[in-house]
Amino acid sequence: MKKLSNRLIYSPSDLIRYLASPFSSWMDRYYLENPNAITPDEESEDQKLIAQTGDQHERAVLDEFKASVADLVEISRDDLANARTKTLSAVGAKAPIIYQAALENARFAGFADFIILDDLGQYQIWDTKLARAPKPYYAVQLCCYSEMFAATTGEQMPEKFGIILGTKDKIEFRVEDFIHYYRRIADSFLAMQDGFTGKMEDCPEPLSGADHGRWTSHANKFFDDRDHLVRVAGITAGQIKKLKAAGITTMAELASASGRSIHKLAANSFENLVVQARLQNQTRIDRAKNPEAPARYEVIPQGGAYEPVGLASLPPNHSADVFFDMEGYPLVSGGLEYLFGVCSVNRKTRDLEFNDWWAHDRDEEKLAFEGFVDWVFKQWRGNPGMHIYHYAAYEVSAIRRLSTRHDTRQDEV
Repeated sequence: MKKLSNRLIYSPSDLIRYLASPFSSWMDRYYLENPNAITPDEESEDQKLIAQTGDQHERAVLDEFKASVADLVEISRDDLANARTKTLSAVGAKAPIIYQAALENARFAGFADFIILDDLGQYQIWDTKLARAPKPYYAVQLCCYSEMFAATTGEQMPEKFGIILGTKDKIEFRVEDFIHYYRRIADSFLAMQDGFTGKMEDCPEPLSGADHGRWTSHANKFFDDRDHLVRVAGITAGQIKKLKAAGITTMAELASASGRSIHKLAANSFENLVVQARLQNQTRIDRAKNPEAPARYEVIPQGGAYEPVGLASLPPNHSADVFFDMEGYPLVSGGLEYLFGVCSVNRKTRDLEFNDWWAHDRDEEKLAFEGFVDWVFKQWRGNPGMHIYHYAAYEVSAIRRLSTRHDTRQDEV
């Protein structure tokens, strides 16, 4: 969002930010009105890398279009009025592809990645995204561009819009399937903007689990200052709502609420939350006295005829056990598992040792996988009772995916 001659102009990205976090959207407005009052978080290195890779993806798509379409029109974004004039001219001339078309509609304005003329002579809005699969907010953004296109050019609303994913796959959607949802989001967003008071106490509460973007530290401070229930590990938004209705609004209150009955919250679920809150609250008290104090914990017992849970579900300890972790880089087509790492006990010295296999491209990834499997197979041959513990469920699916990619080693696995 920005101000032009004391008039607020919003972009489709502002809608997406509101959809993800009304708190973040409100903070954007407050910062625009009071730039010296608050400071947004600095962009992380990961965020910079994602933005850079997204730009590279968009440029690669543009280069492909340029190579196949001689009369592609590229609009400069230096001057909005000039960009709008060139956009109208290109649309009037039925240019097959327009890159960075300047579009606006009442209170929204922005530059569309690509406007593409289809086989029926109608324009569609296309956007580039790094993701490997469509996400719901893409539809809101592209409906906004489609509506702006109709308002800017006088042409009819595009019937479809499309997304060019990081995998280079192109996916089309019907505007009609999403336009009403988009308009409800846009109306809600504009209502919040129109009701903006500029008073920090009127800021909406951050949603738990939401992406608050550059206002994440401010959201965290909000939760910490209020000892918010969202700080209880494993708690859900629905459980927070039920607890608040029962008058329990802080982690400390929950920690001391054992034995109470909460409407529509199962007793065992409630008691589990109480125990979790108590442990976290005790840890916080400990660390107020000693910042290095360890976290409080309790081992979940194995109960009677029930299946083992928690640490009790682990198999018996074995001297040859291997603890495995892998790291992936998602910003290339198909992803890249760039690091396999295992921690194990050295049979001779009994010391812990770490082995790693690194990869910077597909060929090295294959070699890393083969090296890891060879190492595991060698360990297993000498210790058939060994177990491999992995740190995240996605790593199992990644191993399966890699094993199908490198099927020459499957027999050894």
